[in-house]
Amino acid sequence: MNTNINTGQIYYAVTGNRAFLKLVGVIRHPLSKRLSLAVGRMFTRTRVQGVVVDLQEAEYIDSTCMGLLARVATRSLELAGERPMIVSVHPEVNRVLRSMGFDRVFVLVENPLAPTAALADAADLAGISTRPDPRVVLDAHRALCEINGKNRHLFQNVIEQLESEAGDEETAAAGVVPLAGTPPPPPGGPRLNP
Repeated sequence: MNTNINTGQIYYAVTGNRAFLKLVGVIRHPLSKRLSLAVGRMFTRTRVQGVVVDLQEAEYIDSTCMGLLARVATRSLELAGERPMIVSVHPEVNRVLRSMGFDRVFVLVENPLAPTAALADAADLAGISTRPDPRVVLDAHRALCEINGKNRHLFQNVIEQLESEAGDEETAAAGVVPLAGTPPPPPGGPRLNP
């Protein structure tokens, strides 16, 4: 496995009322700002009715970026009333997705799919900075806890540390920070059915 943090790539597109997101290589928190901005753009350009997340070429995804994918599920459920699709052909990635509860909020497809859209590189959205936005990292970990209660014991210390570092009572009490470029979720947040 390639462990260079700069090897990950994020691509996105909106075609008609369908959104596509493709993650390639090693996807770690330094790429979280790009991922957050790409997802925000996907949901603000048009009324998205379906989302496909392509992980066929993803080697590794850290918890911050997994949390941002969890936000994809909640936004898709809010806007379209349906679970988005994740395409992943790697057994280890699929095992992690299931252990985090992604099979409850996404439709997991383990068979390869051909690309269906011309994708834009998300690198242009966030420039070359690899410094993650602490609010994005905090929101991502909260999202993981929202989709699967078992994740709370894994990430509660991380969330508390990030809230402490924020030093902002308002940030710590807010509960949810929206993806970059998207409006906040409705009061009470989206409803996820297991």
